[in-house]
Amino acid sequence: MSSENIQISLISDRYNPVIPRREVEVEIVAKGTPSRDTLRKILADFFKVPVDCLFVRSCLTSFGTNVSKCRVHIYNDAEYGKKIEPKYIQLRNLPREERKKLIGK
Repeated sequence: MSSENIQISLISDRYNPVIPRREVEVEIVAKGTPSRDTLRKILADFFKVPVDCLFVRSCLTSFGTNVSKCRVHIYNDAEYGKKIEPKYIQLRNLPREERKKLIGK
């Protein structure tokens, strides 16, 4: 899925000073729901941050629509983000091949 077919609109963008990160909600309009890996690359380009610093927490698409609402956390430092984000979120954000290697299935 290419980024030309996707429209992104910002719902909310707030900075959390306790855990230094941006907590963002976006609405994605696409032909189909993009994979997390694709979504991560598109949103990193949209927010102009490195892919390693961005984690897609959730992406929900209502039945019968082409609109998805996604929650994203953006960190200043990728290593700090890996310490804070749960392992299952980190695994979900990896490409399928890397995930299979790490899990061993």
